Amino acid sequence: MKRVFLMAVMFVSVLTAMSQDKMFESCPLEVIEQGWKSKTIDNVINGSFGIMLDRFNRTWPTWTGDAICQTMEKGLSKKVLDKETNLVVTIDAKNGYAEIMDGGTDGAYMSACFWKRTNGHKLLAVRLGKPTDPFIDFVCFYDYDPAKKTLTPEPETLKGYRWVDREPYTQLFCRLPRVGKNVVVEDWGKDGPVEHTFTWDGMKFVFSKTQPLIIE
Repeated sequence: MKRVFLMAVMFVSVLTAMSQDKMFESCPLEVIEQGWKSKTIDNVINGSFGIMLDRFNRTWPTWTGDAICQTMEKGLSKKVLDKETNLVVTIDAKNGYAEIMDGGTDGAYMSACFWKRTNGHKLLAVRLGKPTDPFIDFVCFYDYDPAKKTLTPEPETLKGYRWVDREPYTQLFCRLPRVGKNVVVEDWGKDGPVEHTFTWDGMKFVFSKTQPLIIE
């Protein structure tokens, strides 16, 4: 009887693990880039950074999102996932910033932060990307409504610059701020490299300036 009971427990454990794996099965970045703009995320119980990221990752699961959320759940500020490639998760709770980056390989990356709005809402930004096969870099912006407990997509957040004029091969890299409130977009087009700065006014971003990108 004991053996049967142990086998039953093991079977349930396997099913649970399979269920969790399915729940967090990684979603292709190309699918997220096309789909996030039209999908509101509900049941966001509060506007804490960790909760907002967890709800995003459960809606659009990626291994990078899993790594960040697990590191935050453990209360860690840093976790080295791979010493050889310098793959590191960094959590800056004080500044409301998180990222997972490597030492310059072809791996996927992710960063996230949020801004407090003057109307009591928050603006969440989640940047996802990978450098090759194919190159992709985009930011998902959401308004968090504490009354409705929802994250509503705001795809037109970075307005004021004519992105539609960019050539198909142009590479754009959006840098989310770890310190400060402005967003900078690196533009590696035929006229580049240049950088576009968007300043935060308390509710939204306003296109500020374009200037040559200084490569250090």
